[in-house]
Amino acid sequence: MSHTAMVGARGGRRIALVGNPNSGKTTLFNALTGAHQQVGNWPGVTVERREGRLRLDSGELIVVDLPGVYSLLGGGGVDQDIARAYVQNAQLDGLVQVVDVGQLQRHLLLTHELLHLGRPLLLVLNMMDEARARRAVPDLDRLRQRLGGIAVLPMVARRGEGLAQLREALERDFPQGGEPVPALYPAELAHTLAQLAAQTPTLAALDRLRILEGLAPPPTDAEPHARRAREEIRAKTGEDAADALAAARFAWAEDTARAVLPATTASAKERWTQRLDRWILHPVISVPIFLGVLYALLVASFNAGAIFQDFFEDGSKAILVHGLGHLLLDAGLPDWGVQALAGGFGGGVSIVLSFVPPIAFTFLLLAALEDSGYLARAAFVMDRFFRHLGLPGTAMVPMVIGFGCNVPAILATRTIEDPRARVIAALMQPFMSCSARLAVYLAFAAVFFRGYGGQVVFALYLTGILAAVLTAWLLRRGPLPGAERPLALELPPYRWPGLRSVALHAWHRLRVFVMRVGKVIAVLGAILLLLPGIGWVDGGLRSTDMEHSLLAQGSRTLTVVFAPMGIGTEQWPAVAGLVAGALVKEVVIGVMNGIYQRQGETDLMTAYRDPDLGAELRAALATIPAHGQEFLHNLTDPLGFASIGDRAASAAAAGADEATLKGLTAGFTDLSAFAYLLFVLLYLPCASTFAALRREIGRPWAWFSVFYGLATAWIAAGSVYQLGTFARHPGQSLAWLAMVLALIALFWWQWRRYGRRVQGKTPSHGLAQRP
Repeated sequence: MSHTAMVGARGGRRIALVGNPNSGKTTLFNALTGAHQQVGNWPGVTVERREGRLRLDSGELIVVDLPGVYSLLGGGGVDQDIARAYVQNAQLDGLVQVVDVGQLQRHLLLTHELLHLGRPLLLVLNMMDEARARRAVPDLDRLRQRLGGIAVLPMVARRGEGLAQLREALERDFPQGGEPVPALYPAELAHTLAQLAAQTPTLAALDRLRILEGLAPPPTDAEPHARRAREEIRAKTGEDAADALAAARFAWAEDTARAVLPATTASAKERWTQRLDRWILHPVISVPIFLGVLYALLVASFNAGAIFQDFFEDGSKAILVHGLGHLLLDAGLPDWGVQALAGGFGGGVSIVLSFVPPIAFTFLLLAALEDSGYLARAAFVMDRFFRHLGLPGTAMVPMVIGFGCNVPAILATRTIEDPRARVIAALMQPFMSCSARLAVYLAFAAVFFRGYGGQVVFALYLTGILAAVLTAWLLRRGPLPGAERPLALELPPYRWPGLRSVALHAWHRLRVFVMRVGKVIAVLGAILLLLPGIGWVDGGLRSTDMEHSLLAQGSRTLTVVFAPMGIGTEQWPAVAGLVAGALVKEVVIGVMNGIYQRQGETDLMTAYRDPDLGAELRAALATIPAHGQEFLHNLTDPLGFASIGDRAASAAAAGADEATLKGLTAGFTDLSAFAYLLFVLLYLPCASTFAALRREIGRPWAWFSVFYGLATAWIAAGSVYQLGTFARHPGQSLAWLAMVLALIALFWWQWRRYGRRVQGKTPSHGLAQRP
């Protein structure tokens, strides 16, 4: 069998994978379709839609991975709406339900609902290895019989066990046993439901149940029939229809599970899970354990990624910038054309590739934590605090990842089911101090805060957290209102992560980043990387040195905007760093280095005219062992605090040249330097973060993040400087503070007014597409 990928394909047989969260459904999807599946969004929402093609001997099969749900009836948000609409309305040849055999009774509740659909159904009992270890293997023949003879297959998806049998079953076109399915409801309920079905033939079976249980309004013509059915159920059972129907479902699942499962006692694995949970879920100890785990994830992923990051960046720059530039010069292109294609496009792609190692390691470790069962427990531990912000505990994980890089942090918000909470969590991430911002902090600390640099850096990290919390608070009181929601969370047993499933999950997420987010980074990179090398000279657009480039000209003009934070025209290189930092924050110090050293046109074009690609590639390769030696040191000092007191060491850690440090000393005071760092912390997200926001929560919210961040940074940094220099110019400072207070009051009035207008009216579908 071979497989390829598709999105939105037409033709061919089509099946859908359905199941509870943590059932192994997506792991099975990856195993069936391989690493090449592509991803889109369901219409009108930002919930992932995954489809893949599976080539069988009998023909091509389209496999759809539906969102994980516990029920199709109600209460599960947009994921549940998508799954229910698809299984009821899509043209399908069958459904495959993936079941965690260790939680058979609970998963059979979803099976009960699927049996209402009348569609061919195949049951995959996943995690059979754990069932065998517990000596709790169900009687498959008896289970088939109780489910009407449908195919029931054992599976260990993360190891690939049972895939061959599943392919054979799919080849046979979902053979049904033809045996009658035992009654899903007791006789008194079955008669009423059958009568309602005859009276409302145009309604789907699940829709009739939703109407009876008060989960959906009935159509006008069905309302009297539904009312009589509710009254009849109450008369027969003495309970409301919702309670009676739910009790019947639970009874059916319990009876079925009891009939097919052997009597067992707790296994050694279950006992170990219980012992570990005493500590990991402890009300006090659980929090430092959680922070320690995420600290280890952050340090390991980005320090391990740093081993290969320079190789990817320098190697791709040698080929895509210098090598491509040399070919273009030989082809006769003018200097500005070479700079546009090689420096712009090639440089943009090089920046994308430089992100691959740390993000790949982050995704690998996140997938391992998720597969081990710990990530669900981390959400439970942090839920108490985040519930006050209207967020689930799962929102803590992206925030911690954001200290390494905001991009995987935003992608990690997919674990949040509530669409409003997902938008809020994504908008919090740009305020986390990523590793790129840290380089700027270290450079300034080396000059201005040598005696207390660690405290200043810590204060900036803490300020970012407070800004993120404030953002969540504001959004909950504005366009994204919502009450505190209790966390309903399954705690799976601890298990060793499966190498294949972890690798496939990480590869899928990395591919999404490179193909979707990377496109935006490359385009913006092509624009922003042109600015330092092209200028308006002698009445025309020409390649020039950085001093006379469009970046320098624009930065001098923009210094007036930064005057309230103590930045004048002479500090335009620092403003140029901010402009370039709109692409990636890593280049802030690099641009300042280039300006302060007055790198000119000759240096740039020489690299294109006479590149030594072999030497550059060898140098890039040599960075791997060199950074490997630094890895163990970075584990003990991941933020580089130990170097802050040493000017040379701190400059090296930040990538700042001595010329840059001298330029900063001449142009900044301690207070204006801190205001500048505060602006770097809070201002607009970099291009990759913007691209991730645009993909995950929609273009309008991504632009909201840009303008909100700029306004927050400008007000905060300006206020710090004006308050700090109040004694020197009290009139100017009072005018500034009065203006800021007036702007905040106006914003708050409009924000609350808009929030009251949309409260209760904003639908969950498409929520992420507009502020």
